[in-house]
Amino acid sequence: MTTSTGGRAAWERRARAGTEKLKKTMNTQCIGQLKGIVQKLAVELAFAEPGKDNALLPVNCLLGQVEQMLAGSAAPGPLGRAVACARRWVDGVFETTGTFSVLVLRQLGDWTGWVQNAAQALETQQVLPPIPPEWEQAASAAPSAPAAPAAAASGHPAAPAPAQEPALVLNIAQDSELLSEFINESQEHLQNIEQGVLVLEDHPTDADTLNTIFRAFHTFKGGSGFLNLTAIQILAHELESLLDQARQYKLTLTPPVINLILEGGDTLKQFVVKMAAQLSGQNPGATIVVPTLQLLVRIRAVLDGGRAPAASTPPPAAATSSSVAASSPPPAAPTGVSAVNSPPATTMSSPGKAAALAASSDATTGSKAATTATVVKVDTSKLDGLVDLVGELVIAQSLVMQNSALTRVEDQQLTRDLAQLGRITKELQRTSMSLRMVPVYATFQKMNRLVRDTAARIGKKVELVMEGEETELDRTIVEEIGDPLMHMVRNAIDHGIEKPNIRQQRGKPPQGTIWLRAFYQGGNIVIEIKDDGNGLDQERILAKAVEKGIVRPDASLSESEIFSLIFAPGFSTAEQVTDLSGRGVGMDVVRRNIDKLRGKVEIQSTPSQGSTFSIYLPLTLAIIDGLIVGVGEQRYIVPTLSVCESFRPSAGMISTVQGRGEMISVRGRLRPVLRLYEHLGVTPASTDPAHSIAVVVEAGKEARCVLVDQLLGKQEVVIKSLGETFKQNRALAGAAILGDGRVGLILDPQALVELKPHARAQAA
Repeated sequence: MTTSTGGRAAWERRARAGTEKLKKTMNTQCIGQLKGIVQKLAVELAFAEPGKDNALLPVNCLLGQVEQMLAGSAAPGPLGRAVACARRWVDGVFETTGTFSVLVLRQLGDWTGWVQNAAQALETQQVLPPIPPEWEQAASAAPSAPAAPAAAASGHPAAPAPAQEPALVLNIAQDSELLSEFINESQEHLQNIEQGVLVLEDHPTDADTLNTIFRAFHTFKGGSGFLNLTAIQILAHELESLLDQARQYKLTLTPPVINLILEGGDTLKQFVVKMAAQLSGQNPGATIVVPTLQLLVRIRAVLDGGRAPAASTPPPAAATSSSVAASSPPPAAPTGVSAVNSPPATTMSSPGKAAALAASSDATTGSKAATTATVVKVDTSKLDGLVDLVGELVIAQSLVMQNSALTRVEDQQLTRDLAQLGRITKELQRTSMSLRMVPVYATFQKMNRLVRDTAARIGKKVELVMEGEETELDRTIVEEIGDPLMHMVRNAIDHGIEKPNIRQQRGKPPQGTIWLRAFYQGGNIVIEIKDDGNGLDQERILAKAVEKGIVRPDASLSESEIFSLIFAPGFSTAEQVTDLSGRGVGMDVVRRNIDKLRGKVEIQSTPSQGSTFSIYLPLTLAIIDGLIVGVGEQRYIVPTLSVCESFRPSAGMISTVQGRGEMISVRGRLRPVLRLYEHLGVTPASTDPAHSIAVVVEAGKEARCVLVDQLLGKQEVVIKSLGETFKQNRALAGAAILGDGRVGLILDPQALVELKPHARAQAA
């Protein structure tokens, strides 16, 4: 290429003038920063490989820093055009394969050399080298497209604003197994992130917790990159960078930063929930879009040394399942986010903090615990099949042991072998049943986040105290109890706990307390939610029920009956409808879910002192030690944990009390009599209590003398569901196959003590 001497001189004058202008806007410090960034970019490119994306995100991030620097200098010039070319190349990678090609790597390698020469020219006030013509020719030939999502990952205002949010398209036909594994692992990582961040609110410099959260985001980034889930990968990378800054003590985890990390975890959770729904057959092939651009901008602002800007819209709701996502409120940024040193709205009790720290530490990848214990993931259908087969094995072994032919055998060796078989079978049964039992810890821990966000939104201070997190429940119960707990805890905050100023006027501490407990009582599992707030207003509840036509104005209701009105569909005492309350949906969901588990809810409340909601859940699938009783020709099983004693009553112990029916005097106390045969519709051997056996069954604070014909023994049995046929009979909790092959119905102690005397004439 040739040019005239005059033309070249004119070009050099214009270039030198442009260089002088750029020099004025880019001081020596900026030029040094530019050289440092480009040097880092060259190092990242040295490790990049064709067909892989191992350096794609770092290159994009460093390029975004260069763009931000040029935006501040207001110097388009050759340098600006060169950076724009590099941006088009990187965006093209994100928009197509998501991996570097040989051509792009060669272009970026030439580009770093050109920018380094340009920076040197700026320092020495020389003419900037011309841009290779093929760079801009290739850019002009490429079809125009909106900026890639990765451009926004840097969060720099210099980058062109993307026209739309980044989207995911799942390749279910090819990657269904990999996607399923990614979703399953993500659930655990998301839980570790959420619980770890809540611990960091009180211990912002805890190294173990920081490392746990950092590794969770790092694993997210790696897994999503492998599956080409670019939107997830970009967000996880930025969040990982945020945690890395905190690990290096370059960033202080203030409340706004904590909120930012939690919001990032919520956004990742939304991606996972939508992916799981699509993997299960909902909207297959549809594009998955979750807003991330504004969040990425805010994260990058923090990484660049600024403060975490407040969200323009409330952050997305954390959802553990599609049902929770639909019913739980979106946790908005807490009031007073701008106050960096403001205390958190909720705290955990000391045991809760220790447990959360332990959980975060134990979940750490590569921990010592992981080297000594191996976890195998098994499909639940296979597990249920194993449990059923073991149950059948126990029944078969019991049938063999009680075979009348064996009573005539006098072989001692056979007797010892059968005894050994019985011991092994019993241990196998216990082990197989324990496979279905999981601690309620994970479900309880989710309430920490709910309390934190809900209390902050409505300007209240709440402490959550948890007890009995190690209580093990059947997996089915743990899965179903999440929604009821969420609604009840949220109601305790919204309706129960007062505002701090009102609490102080009443002589209470400004911070309210909610207790969440799990324990075994009799034959039931009890989950208790207690608060020290307002308590339930009986008059207001009754008036609202009359207003809505739920009860008649002249109705005479007991305290428990008035309290139970809050579970009626559409019932609410809220003055105005908000996203937390007022629609009358939450408590109706609670009752329906607990009814599905054949459980019940009891309420105790004292005005201005607080309320206690006790959820009683039956043993749906567990080994129970049962007392086998006979009524007529039928066999029934009463959980031995609910049996206080049994005796044959004499005629002098039986009396009739006005309004209370038959009573038996037991150790100086009168106990109501329950003629079991009348409620179950069977013919007894005798209707005379003196010829029957009274079994004292206790549940909660109540007890009742249940009349049966005989006691047949004690046996460990496996509860089997009765299905829809016996659903309406609350006295029955399930069934079991006894040693002689006959079916025994399992009685529900809670229902037995609640059967009223005047219902005796009603058959089952």
